[in-house]
Amino acid sequence: MLTLDSTLLIPPYVTFTVVGQDAFLLNTRTNRYFALQEVGTRLWTLLKDGTPLKEACQSLRAEYEVQPAQLEQDILELVGQLLDNKLVEIA
Repeated sequence: MLTLDSTLLIPPYVTFTVVGQDAFLLNTRTNRYFALQEVGTRLWTLLKDGTPLKEACQSLRAEYEVQPAQLEQDILELVGQLLDNKLVEIA
């Protein structure tokens, strides 16, 4: 079950490109693209650098004006989509 305490890994078959404030992820096994906007791109950058999900959430809370409960819900929803598209894995 996905929680903020989950440890996430980015599989080696996932590539990404950042263009401006957006990121485009590619699962090279399925050849499916996934686009992230500004906040999602920032989350992805933190995750790819090995930042634990809970710490990434704290960083985003400090960088953006958002209610903590809303941010946590949005992050878990986005990470759920990344899991569904096999762009991240729970370790």
